[in-house]
Amino acid sequence: MTQTTTTPTASTWPARHSVSLVRQSLVHASALLRSWSRDPGIIVQSMVFPAFMLLMFQLVLGKTVTSMGGGDSVYGNAGLVALVGALFGTLATAITLIQERDTGLLARTWTLPVPRAGFIAGRLLAEALRTGPATIILFLVAIPLGFRFEHGVLAALGAILVPMIFAIGIAVPVIAMATVASGKQAVQQLGGLFLLLLFFNSGFAPVTEYPGWLQPVVRHQPMTPAIDAIRGLTEGGAVAKPLAITVLWAVGLIVAFGPLAVRGYRHAAEQRR
Repeated sequence: MTQTTTTPTASTWPARHSVSLVRQSLVHASALLRSWSRDPGIIVQSMVFPAFMLLMFQLVLGKTVTSMGGGDSVYGNAGLVALVGALFGTLATAITLIQERDTGLLARTWTLPVPRAGFIAGRLLAEALRTGPATIILFLVAIPLGFRFEHGVLAALGAILVPMIFAIGIAVPVIAMATVASGKQAVQQLGGLFLLLLFFNSGFAPVTEYPGWLQPVVRHQPMTPAIDAIRGLTEGGAVAKPLAITVLWAVGLIVAFGPLAVRGYRHAAEQRR
């Protein structure tokens, strides 16, 4: 008696639309977060390095920055370092994305019968959810240094939300750069750019302390409005305008680099199939 076997065909697979985009995004984000939690590099870049940087900035430069008249330096430094954690956290996760591409993991997951847009959406969601707890830990480290939530619980939640929004915007160009042919080199170049952003913003020193020709660059780079929004939500000051500019920066980065990130992700997934 012969036993016949049937080979699955595309028509026998579950339809991609049978799994909702929201569900796929949540599942993919959850899987990424579990993977990242076991990666020492991501933990160090997202949590340990920012906490150390905050302590260094505050203990070495805190009094000097406060004396410049921009308010208590701990608020600016806390906002600055929260964003630095988001920046360099995306670089660490970009390295894992490159590894997934090179090992063929992206290619295998790309064949699953789920909405492929969920892979990008899930990764962005995971970046935001990684940044949230990292920001909370950083703020807890800042409290013994004088950091306080002066405007209540809702404002505190808003201050945590700002780096999460910032992380989503930054993650899109990082994904785009990580999925091109020379992904590792591109990520290294982004690291150099992020170092420049680190030293030229309103958290490191008041904008008025920079040379006149440099002040417009410092004032309008993406970290400055986010730092100002965090300071306003914690210490006090303007919130609506810097928060709106932060959201516009995130939306602008998504619009500008989103198509490139989608094409790069698809190419990275399909090139090893």
